[in-house]
Amino acid sequence: MVEPGGFVLLPYRTIDGLLQTHRHLPEGLHIVRDADEWARLWTRVDSRPPSEPPALAVSWQTEMCVVVSLGQRSSGGYFVVIDMIGDFDGVLTVRAWEIRPGPHCGTTRAVTSPFHAVAVRAHPGDGRMALRIAYEDCEATIS
Repeated sequence: MVEPGGFVLLPYRTIDGLLQTHRHLPEGLHIVRDADEWARLWTRVDSRPPSEPPALAVSWQTEMCVVVSLGQRSSGGYFVVIDMIGDFDGVLTVRAWEIRPGPHCGTTRAVTSPFHAVAVRAHPGDGRMALRIAYEDCEATIS
């Protein structure tokens, strides 16, 4: 779908969207173009013994992985969701939402590392991210 101003929406699919992992991925946008790069991202981030990165359902010949990570959070209740990827004049543009727990939400005290990973067709350009923040209204969902 072509939008005004040289913007093209790119289809993508979720390949991993874990709330908690055994690794704390660095905060930010990560463009992963091959399995070796994914392994480096997975193992470089903390002092625990290295573990095998989870296998990703990505066809590396035609696709790449886009990861948005919130880094470490001091409690549960945080989520991140990629909701748009596009090509804007050759730049891979990713829009994501960080959902934070609202004041009436119960959370765990466990350290979490929310991230969302998607597969998208391979793109040679650099990436940029627009991260929007929202708060969950847990009081409105209690019945």
